[in-house]
Amino acid sequence: MAPGSSIYIVHSSPIIAHAIEGFLRDAGRSVNHCGYSWIQFVSKWDFSAAVVVVDAYLDDHVPLSLKVRALYDVGSSAIVVGEVDERLRRRAELEGCQLWLTPDADAAEITERICAVVDNARTPRPEIDSPAPRFTDRELQIMAAYTSRRAPTAKALARSLGISIDTTRSHLRAGRRKYENAGVDVGSRQRLQQALIDDGYMVDVDRWSALARW
Repeated sequence: MAPGSSIYIVHSSPIIAHAIEGFLRDAGRSVNHCGYSWIQFVSKWDFSAAVVVVDAYLDDHVPLSLKVRALYDVGSSAIVVGEVDERLRRRAELEGCQLWLTPDADAAEITERICAVVDNARTPRPEIDSPAPRFTDRELQIMAAYTSRRAPTAKALARSLGISIDTTRSHLRAGRRKYENAGVDVGSRQRLQQALIDDGYMVDVDRWSALARW
């Protein structure tokens, strides 16, 4: 990624978002957008290659791994900020995360490490040598939403995503089938949720509470 690439910041805490923005501006870097939700970011982003600093624990309809995957697939580089959950971090790395920063890092370290991602070539995704299932974007989004703490029905989920209930159920069945083919029991909503947590696709409910994120 060439020097001068666009930089976006997406964090649910305005304090953290603008602190990072300030560090980068003090280092002579221009920040294209500083926002507080994924939807807000997407509305401002022109889908060109960029470096995107994203909150690991944005509480929305798009799992972190899917955010990182989407950014990588269009040539962008994701930098994740948040307390480390090893399962979440490993999955983010497999999807193409370039850097994970913890909130306790000092200003100089945050600035130096973000600038290094901006100025250097993007690191390729690691090779996956595992029988673990590979989900499509839609399968992952629907399974994560379906097993979230909000626990929507398939009908409510379909309505919120603007798709038919048959399509919703089809993606849910396909995702479950992939787990079952890999020998993972996902016969109940709770077991599907646990499988997604174990694989780093979702955040454990207790962790959300411990981090006081909702």
